[in-house]
Amino acid sequence: MKKRVCMLILAVLMVLSCASCKLMVKDEQKDLEQVVARVNGVEITKADVMAAYHTYRYYYRLTDENEETEQYISSRNTLLENAYSTLIEYQLIKQYAAELTSVELTPEMEQSIADEKAQTIAAIESGAETVAADLAKKDPGMDQEAACKKRIEDRLAYRGISTGEFEKTRAWELVIDAVRTALSADYEPTDKAIQNYYDTYLDIQKSYMERDLSYYDYYTSESVNLYMPAGFRYVKNLLIAIPDSVQEEIASLRADGKDAEADALRDQELSKIAAKAQGIYARIQNGESYDELLAAYGDDPGMKAGAENAETGYRIYDGSKSYEDNFKEAAMGLANVGDVSQPVGSDYGYYIIRYVGDSVEQEIPVEQVRDKIRAILVKEKATEYYEEIYENWKRQATIEEYKDRIY
Repeated sequence: MKKRVCMLILAVLMVLSCASCKLMVKDEQKDLEQVVARVNGVEITKADVMAAYHTYRYYYRLTDENEETEQYISSRNTLLENAYSTLIEYQLIKQYAAELTSVELTPEMEQSIADEKAQTIAAIESGAETVAADLAKKDPGMDQEAACKKRIEDRLAYRGISTGEFEKTRAWELVIDAVRTALSADYEPTDKAIQNYYDTYLDIQKSYMERDLSYYDYYTSESVNLYMPAGFRYVKNLLIAIPDSVQEEIASLRADGKDAEADALRDQELSKIAAKAQGIYARIQNGESYDELLAAYGDDPGMKAGAENAETGYRIYDGSKSYEDNFKEAAMGLANVGDVSQPVGSDYGYYIIRYVGDSVEQEIPVEQVRDKIRAILVKEKATEYYEEIYENWKRQATIEEYKDRIY
């Protein structure tokens, strides 16, 4: 009797459990359907916010492995808020910007999204095949095809491609960028404005770089360099590269905290090109021209003819944070101008580095940087115009916000 009662209780619990599961699925769907904002009556749902969030999450390398940590929660909330603000901005643009410029996707924009999507899918598929093959070598009994398929499915979902989030978010971003650009179409900085910018920032850059060379990296990435301090070393890089798709897979593994898998994949790929790298290094040691071999075999885009650093080489110094540690150590370890390193393995392939020379203190002539300064001033003016117009749109609009629902 007791046994029958226990079985009955267990059956009831299983039914309740199944009902609970169904309820949770329904609740999750209902949660995504929540309206989190209205812009002049046009609804923005939590599903819209999550679509943008999932795309942002990839670019900021945010994974769910550490979701209980304060840092994860803080980063997640920041990205959710950015997605929320972007969607309100997009709605305001759709409703008010048509009088200024087109707010629809152009054929060029659509093709850009399609190309980016195709390249991403190809990289995911190629990387998954390589990872699955490497895992199969360690575990011959595993189902390599199933492992590859699972990884592809996971990566496509993570990038928002299988869910449609990728295209939707890129469309929002491209329209917003197009409107911002259109606002500055008729603005042309004067020669005086360009010269004023140059004079002001030349003095600022000198004062900072004379104290710390790392400011050179900052101005290179965020602005325009107007001053070259002494203390840099110029080096050229003959890269024998790992395939781009595998580079992306290695980067994804590292972003996910899977360094052991990344190292294994890197070493496997390096073994395939080691003989080629050693052969080129031997030819350099036997007297062949480094520059000619660089032109013939180098895969580094920054060393290709016409690239900014192709003639002079990369600028590097002991404290530089712009390069991998192994690249920096090999470059700074060369004793004399003209010395060439042995092949140095990395996540990108093998580096063969040549010490080209040292920097000489100089002011960069204004004519040499005129176009870059002009672009900065145009961008600043576009931002100024846009912020003024955007605030006006917000004042005109009726915006209902339920931001607490996005978390």
